[in-house]
Amino acid sequence: MSWLTENPWPLLLLLAGTALVALISGAPKGRSVSVVCLLAVAGLYLVEAAIVTPGEEVEGRLQFMLDAFRDRNQDAINGCIADESPKLRDTAADGLNMVTLTKDFHIKGLEVTVRDDGQTADAHLRANGTLKRNHGDMISRVFTRWHTVWKQVGSEWKLVEVRRLDPVNGQEMGILDAR
Repeated sequence: MSWLTENPWPLLLLLAGTALVALISGAPKGRSVSVVCLLAVAGLYLVEAAIVTPGEEVEGRLQFMLDAFRDRNQDAINGCIADESPKLRDTAADGLNMVTLTKDFHIKGLEVTVRDDGQTADAHLRANGTLKRNHGDMISRVFTRWHTVWKQVGSEWKLVEVRRLDPVNGQEMGILDAR
């Protein structure tokens, strides 16, 4: 059922299309089939909205963390990082001292995979947009690629590992490298 809660749109569109075809066909039971399909669409939509998968929780934490970087909120950023990874907090603070992210900086191409243990997740993403260097007022458009590892601590997902990847060849590079 994971595919259904991760991406219900194919099934929703199939049911809605079936309802439309049944209604247009003019078959004696077409109207009944349309009503049943539309009720199934509504029910499926409500079920999907009610279920939040671990992958969706990690996505939410990533977006929350990006918003905290944009708002320059070190406390919120630190709250997203696991206690077992204090160097990440220092790296985040160094990053905030170096640059300011603009509102157009956004996450793209996010893919979250929850590991078999159900307590750890890998997130591969691209983050693109404009940033301003704090020392020198230089504004740059950047394209970045990341691999992050998240661990469930209590009821929250916390960041435990970050690797920055070259956007072109996928090779690991320094998190705060200028390129």
